[in-house]
Amino acid sequence: MLGVYWTAITVVCFSVAGVSGSKIIDGFEAVPHSRPYMAQLKITKGNQLYNCGAFLIRRNVLLTAAHCHGENIMAQLGGHNRDRNEASRQEIAVKKMIPHENYDRQNAKNDIMLLQLERNVRFTPEVKPISISSNCGNLWPGMHCSVAGWGRTFTGGTGSNVLREAEVTILDICQSEQLFNLTGRVICARGSGIKGACNGDSGGPLVCRNRWNDRVAVGIVSFRNTNQCEDPAREDVYTNVCMYWRWINRKFKTIAAE
Repeated sequence: MLGVYWTAITVVCFSVAGVSGSKIIDGFEAVPHSRPYMAQLKITKGNQLYNCGAFLIRRNVLLTAAHCHGENIMAQLGGHNRDRNEASRQEIAVKKMIPHENYDRQNAKNDIMLLQLERNVRFTPEVKPISISSNCGNLWPGMHCSVAGWGRTFTGGTGSNVLREAEVTILDICQSEQLFNLTGRVICARGSGIKGACNGDSGGPLVCRNRWNDRVAVGIVSFRNTNQCEDPAREDVYTNVCMYWRWINRKFKTIAAE
């Protein structure tokens, strides 16, 4: 057993977005450390520094979006307020980036990436993995879920100091090949009003509850269909995790063999 946390789910979901990062719009501050699987990525690319989200699925592996790549990545787990020196925070460098081999940055197809950490995290009340979905038959339009991150709270703003979250609802618009040509491989979701994601939240999880009321990561924040995070008509698009179950499993075996 490789220690990956798979689960088959019956869910209710949330929303996010951002090809160049995303943020939580019109959400609220999360209860500190109530989402212990959340990670913030500090990414260096040339002379640029930017942030993405990610989530812990194994002691030394994070899952995020392929567009959150860079030359160097530092992962922070166990934190809530970025401006405070929290004793619960663990900072670990990324040893290896493993993006999907067929990732297409033009249309965000296969926007998924594993990050192998330099060392194992220390499991604590503030740092724990989340299960990921292995069953694609348990999502449907109208289900309620959630998304969280430290991204911007309005278009053009700065990132949030604290982890914020928003509730969203699964949409059926992603089943339209005319819109995204990614049918089955992505999930669309939207919150009430303008709730959802924006720049800085990319790579974070779309989380739903299974029939045992446990949280399950079903999607990865990928992109949105508008540049304005406050647009109430926008759709936030997530990589559909269950479609990559076998790919993730193969990569786990490669990591374990190193």
